[in-house]
Amino acid sequence: MLRRLGAIYTSRRSAGQGPVTILAIYIVLLLLIPSRIVLPGLGATGTLANVFILAALVWYGVSWLMRRITPALFTRAPRLAMFFFAVAVLLSYIAAARRDSSALESSAADRALIQLLAWFPVVLISTSLRDYADLDRLLRLFVRCAAVVGFVAILEFLFKTSLTAWMSIPGFSNSGPELISRGSFVRPTSTAANTLELATIMAIALPFALQQGFNPVRRGVLRQWLPVVIIALSAVMTVSRTSIIGLAIVFLTLLPTWPAKRLLPTMGALTVGIGVSPVVLPGLAGTVIGLFSAMFNGGDNSTNSRTATSAVISTYFNERPLTGRGYGTFLPLMYRYTDNEYLLALVEMGIVGVAAVVVIYIVCLHCGGAGRRRFADLARKETGQGFAAVGLVMLVVTATFDTLSFPMVAGSSFLMMGLAGAYLGMARQDQLLRGEPSL
Repeated sequence: MLRRLGAIYTSRRSAGQGPVTILAIYIVLLLLIPSRIVLPGLGATGTLANVFILAALVWYGVSWLMRRITPALFTRAPRLAMFFFAVAVLLSYIAAARRDSSALESSAADRALIQLLAWFPVVLISTSLRDYADLDRLLRLFVRCAAVVGFVAILEFLFKTSLTAWMSIPGFSNSGPELISRGSFVRPTSTAANTLELATIMAIALPFALQQGFNPVRRGVLRQWLPVVIIALSAVMTVSRTSIIGLAIVFLTLLPTWPAKRLLPTMGALTVGIGVSPVVLPGLAGTVIGLFSAMFNGGDNSTNSRTATSAVISTYFNERPLTGRGYGTFLPLMYRYTDNEYLLALVEMGIVGVAAVVVIYIVCLHCGGAGRRRFADLARKETGQGFAAVGLVMLVVTATFDTLSFPMVAGSSFLMMGLAGAYLGMARQDQLLRGEPSL
């Protein structure tokens, strides 16, 4: 026990602020720089966030060789999940090389390897965190950046015009599409690639915004609750089923763990919000309800497209059921959109790939729940439930669009898995420091 406690103390002293700084910069670039701004020829892989984190991979390698950075204790699960995903991608890359791939598909497979390299340092650096204060600062930064993204989305919804199309970076291209409409409402994108990516980011940020809002350490109504309002409102303004499903999962995951004295005010606030929405945003509630009714009554164009994709996907799956055709090679220009990451992974990476994708979200969910049970502090417990909510949200919404094809959602997914692993490591260390056995 004394040796283990000494290792914890030494690791905390030697960790430094390098990982925190790198992850903070990555979060800002990932969320605030439009993901449509990319290096020409690299597609969604060439975002500024990816370019930065690839450079950070070199820093991590050098720091690891010099023993200035090491994985934190009890954080093996995210790294194993990342390794499993990498194996699935590499097996599919070999499968693509062995079949008669077109030039476009070969280039896409190469870009997929670059993207894999960009996700690796996100997980490795995240799982080197040892201090809960560092984790809390990063989650606060994520929520604040998400609130900025949501505020821009609200303005786009109200003014019916893109507010990020003008943005440019020398050497990069901005290939963002124009805003589209659903019913009488313009669907905002803000800095995301499309509305579904925006809706998912808001759902990922909401659990932590709520945790920070309820944290008694934070003072001031605006500071506590303005991010919650902006994030939830902008999610609804995407006018998508994904946003409603994501928000519902978040609340269904969080509400059972809240103290009874918190439930009544929360239910009251939700009731008031739903009640005034027809007055503040006339027609929006009816449009959203119509989306779900259409899905169960023959389907709309979006639902029918997904159904048609599911019907024809078996042809491609049967060619290589285990390893798939090659990650990133099922190009919409050559084949079709899937709007379902599970189906896309089934075609591109086979059964192994689908299992690897599911493991990413399961690890995030598990680390959050397991860490929550080990912490004694209420605010820290609720952080763990936030990670569990993120894992559940991603497990479900991944069936509604190809999540790993969108850089903001994909980067956030691997970031959350890494941070959840660090959170569990901190919880188990906290148990040891309290003199309890860490199992």
